[in-house]
Amino acid sequence: MLGKEDTSPHFVAVEWEQSVFEQLVQWRPWVESELRRRWSFLGHEDSKELSRALAWEADAHTERFPGVDRLWLEAGWQQAEIERRAAGSVDDFLRGLARCMLEQLVNPGRLTMSEFLANAAPPPDPVSKHELINRVSRRAWSEATESWGPHDSQRDARWADGISQRSVGLRGGWIAIAVGWAHADPAGGRERLGCLLASRGFRVNSVCLAPDGFTVTRADEGAR
Repeated sequence: MLGKEDTSPHFVAVEWEQSVFEQLVQWRPWVESELRRRWSFLGHEDSKELSRALAWEADAHTERFPGVDRLWLEAGWQQAEIERRAAGSVDDFLRGLARCMLEQLVNPGRLTMSEFLANAAPPPDPVSKHELINRVSRRAWSEATESWGPHDSQRDARWADGISQRSVGLRGGWIAIAVGWAHADPAGGRERLGCLLASRGFRVNSVCLAPDGFTVTRADEGAR
């Protein structure tokens, strides 16, 4: 999506708090090392690329648009929520997030719930990076849709407020937003982020990065 754009966005809004992202990406080198140990077909650059899937929303744009500002949509919220859930051990909690993502990449043969209920046979181990990504992506998408629960519309409203405030005074051009598909799906309802932005005058193009369930949403300022 971003690679197709000729001009830089005014800013990129991401579903992270900066402090949490900076702590979490410190686990990328460990993920990279473990991937090389697990899969002989992964070279150094391959494993490094895959390790960047950890918290990817916050910096996937930097190679294409390195100087673009970021709007941290969870500023003031995510760190406090993690501290509450971590019961005093934020490092352990973040390590668990990194380990969870790594587990998907080193054990891609684990069946999804729908596969298990269908008595499906475990797939063979991948023999290339392409096969590994394909298997992990399909499973991640399946598990995400199976686990979707009640939608927290307060987050969408807060994000819409932040994006609108950050856009004041901008003319022309576009912005990029990296959030989960549940927030950007145009069919999700009026309380979802995409619909909230559209109601405020943004022209929204929601792109689902299936099969992994993340999206980058483009909002054109010209409609304001």
